[in-house]
Order: sequence, then structure tokens, then C-alpha cells
Amino acid sequence: MKALRFSKKVITAATFLAFCARASVQEPGCLEIPRMAAVARAKSVAALKSAKQKAGNSYRAELIFSARLLEIDPQNKAAANSLLSLLPKDELGPEQAVWLSLPQLEQCPSGGVPESDLTPLFRLQYRLPRDTAKAVLLAPDKMLPYVSYAQISLNPESDYAVQMRKVCRARHKQFIEAVNELSPKDKAWFITKIFDPDGCRTIFFPEQ
Repeated sequence: MKALRFSKKVITAATFLAFCARASVQEPGCLEIPRMAAVARAKSVAALKSAKQKAGNSYRAELIFSARLLEIDPQNKAAANSLLSLLPKDELGPEQAVWLSLPQLEQCPSGGVPESDLTPLFRLQYRLPRDTAKAVLLAPDKMLPYVSYAQISLNPESDYAVQMRKVCRARHKQFIEAVNELSPKDKAWFITKIFDPDGCRTIFFPEQ
């Protein structure tokens, strides 16, 4: 009798797991995350472009592609311009939600995503502030949107303001000019809460 009850439990558990697996496969978001992960983990331009074709042309796919292309080809000005053009302009908009969570796990409620797909996306997300700083050094004409995004980027896990130091030091004149183009209110907030442009000193630091 005990063996029979045990057997029924095993069958029930197997049925439940099979159902979860089918559910995750049926959820579009669960299929999309691995495609995005393939773009994030690409090691060559050819592999990157191939993965991008399968990932599509959504905002998230374009962001991951641009950032990864710049990492693979650090002197690619087109990739730099593309990444900077994707900077969110509204902290409550859908674009900022993507910057804060590249995997966007809420699209896969069942959680049927392997760690091997999540890891490259989380790592790329962590590198985005550094990649954006590299991008603006290649495309300094985008300095104003780069500086403007600092106020939107503030969160305990982002080192965006820390990465600004290298930009401020390398392109100091253009950096100062961009800060001066901010509205009086935004400029006051920037120089007192985020970054000191005169001394290229970070004020806002992420939590350790």
C-alpha cells in the first residue's frame, strides 16, 4: 500500500513538472528570454548578428545588440550612437524598465528559464553604465542625453555616476557644456546629488 501511495506521488509530481514545462514553452516571454540571452553571450560580430536575427527588433533586442556589439568592437561608432540613442527619457517609461531588468522575468510567470540564459543578461545589465560611458567617448555629440540620463539612472545597484568620472576627465569641456544645458532645476539636482562636474567627483554611489 505504501509503495502504491509513493508511486502515485511520483506520478503526480511528474505530471506537475511536465505541466510547468509545457506552460513555460507556451509562454512567449519564456521563449524570448533565451533568444535575448544568445545575443548577450555572443563572442563575435557574426554570431551576434545571427543571434539578433532570431531575437527580432524590439527595443530590448536593439539595446542588448548595441551594447554587446560595442563590447565586441570597442571602436564601433555606429554601435555607440545606437546605444546612446536608446537611453530612456522617462524614469517611468517602458524603456527604463528594460534598462533596469534586461531579462524581464515578468514575461515568464512560470519561471521556466535556465540560469545559463539569465546569467549573460544580468551580466550585461551590470555592464551597461560602463558601456554607455565608452559609447559617449566615441560619440561626444551625444553628451547631453548621456548627462541627462544620470538623473533617471539613479538606483542602488547602478554605478552610472561612478562611470561618469572617466567621461568627465576625458571630455571635460563637453561634459561641462552638457551640464550647463540642463534646466536650472535639473542642473542643481545633478551637481548637488549626483556628480560634481568641476572636480569630476561622484556624489551618488551604488550600495555595496
